[in-house]
Amino acid sequence: MFRETNNFINLDYYYQILGVSENATTAEIKSTYKRLAKLYHPDINPSIKAEERFKSISVAYSILVKPELRHKHDLQLAQERLDKARLASLHYRTNNPPLVRPKFNPYYRAATTPINPEAERKGTFYALGIIGLIAFLLYIGMIVSDFYRDQRVKSKINEFDHQVSHADSLFYAGKTQAALNFIDGIKASFSEETVLKNHEINYLNFRKQQADIDYENRAYQDALWGYLFFMEYTGKQDTDMLYRLAICYRSLKESGKSIFILNNLLNQGFKRIQILELIAKIYKEDLNDKELALQYYQMGLQNIIQRFKDIYGEAYRLLVSAERTPQSYKSMYYGAAELYFQKKDYNESSNLFEWVVFFEPENKKAYEYLASSYLELNDKSQACQILHRARKNGIELNFDKLKTCN
Repeated sequence: MFRETNNFINLDYYYQILGVSENATTAEIKSTYKRLAKLYHPDINPSIKAEERFKSISVAYSILVKPELRHKHDLQLAQERLDKARLASLHYRTNNPPLVRPKFNPYYRAATTPINPEAERKGTFYALGIIGLIAFLLYIGMIVSDFYRDQRVKSKINEFDHQVSHADSLFYAGKTQAALNFIDGIKASFSEETVLKNHEINYLNFRKQQADIDYENRAYQDALWGYLFFMEYTGKQDTDMLYRLAICYRSLKESGKSIFILNNLLNQGFKRIQILELIAKIYKEDLNDKELALQYYQMGLQNIIQRFKDIYGEAYRLLVSAERTPQSYKSMYYGAAELYFQKKDYNESSNLFEWVVFFEPENKKAYEYLASSYLELNDKSQACQILHRARKNGIELNFDKLKTCN
């Protein structure tokens, strides 16, 4: 694991393996190790060289990440460098004997006297000793500096986490706008704290990931706050996040905010039919505004028919496959058909419910609506056909008017 040069173990090889400076903080060493481990771990990189590299990285990390081991290692490193300097000095004197320096003499200009080797040797040792002392003092200074820097980082992290907790408490107390304003204050307070950036980035990514998990688990209030926190702090948002935000607002009975977001997404062309179907459903089920709901259903149906024509041509009625039709399309047909039935527009409701039972042949409610539409249109023969189609799919319809159907 070590390299040897001039009969000395090259201890700074540990720093070279990780690619960090001798002044690197513990956090920087950990971060570098994680990055290198992802590149050379045998489970990820199957090459033999990668495995050897990973072993070297692990040994270097195990020494440098522990303060006491790193302290001993750095003392050895300082001693090694001192020994190398001494060896180099001895080697130089061995191969370069002292020059005979001329001594000033007013009467004999050519008179010379050799330098005292013992005195020069002592001077060299004194110089090396001073160099070693300076190196040791610098090392101690770096340790003290790193200690205070680490303490400052910990203090800032604790302060950051405390302020985040306060923002959370404001939101869950129902003070959403106050919580968002407080987030702006947190961001401004720590904008110049470069030592906190890694913690800040990791925390924000965590909030986003946790919001996604909460959304999947239908913990919509927690998911909503997670998305709001992330967007307010970073100023970033995407269409998928906004869509999930709209779902959260709807689930929390804030339909107005949900519709506002969905209409913006609609203008961006995001999941157009799915968005139209959702807005229509909110107007229909949550706000009981059937007129507006029907308008969105109609827009959705127009889009669906145009897409069918783009794919299958004008003969789309014969070629459309129930298996390949998205669920949002099927929901659009059912929602619109139900509203037309409630408006007593039985021609339109029967037409749309024909599509619904084609898409979902086990939907009993759709058969009932369809049979009722035909009965309202005084078309008993068509109603009887619906009765027979339902029975083929194991569905029994109870209509007094259809008891005489053959």
